Amino acid sequence: MDEKSTVQNSSVTLEVESRHFSTSKDTNLVLGSMAYYGLIEEIWKVDYTKFSVPIFKCKCVDNKNGVKIDESGFTLVNFQKIGYRDEQFIMVQQAS
Repeated sequence: MDEKSTVQNSSVTLEVESRHFSTSKDTNLVLGSMAYYGLIEEIWKVDYTKFSVPIFKCKCVDNKNGVKIDESGFTLVNFQKIGYRDEQFIMVQQAS
């Protein structure tokens, strides 16, 4: 008897970019980026009456303890090391 299995990948990556100056007198803008990795827990639709916005409630991995790059350049993510519990929501357009 053949069993059919269904696989669903509910993980997301969010790439965040920011602009930095080293001091208040510095005029050289430096762009920085950081990736966040997480699992989608829930999909919400925020209703603003005239329009609605879909968002993901995610459980994100702590970048300091739960993410590393191996010798081959692959990103390894440990979903046992959860962080960023106070920032659980991302817009659907931000996710990849």
